[in-house]
Amino acid sequence: MSTEARRREIVHIAGQSGSVDGAALAVRLDVARETVRRDLRALENHGLVRRTHGGALGA
Repeated sequence: MSTEARRREIVHIAGQSGSVDGAALAVRLDVARETVRRDLRALENHGLVRRTHGGALGA
């Protein structure tokens, strides 16, 4: 899965459930936790999610 597709999926999941857990995202997307953290930082910088301790909230 490309970076862009993975980030779209994270935004979609956060939008549906209201929040996402970083560890659960890593398992679901089959990537390292650091990859999820990097994606969440990038998405937060674009105003698409709001990071929390261990995850994020849909924006």
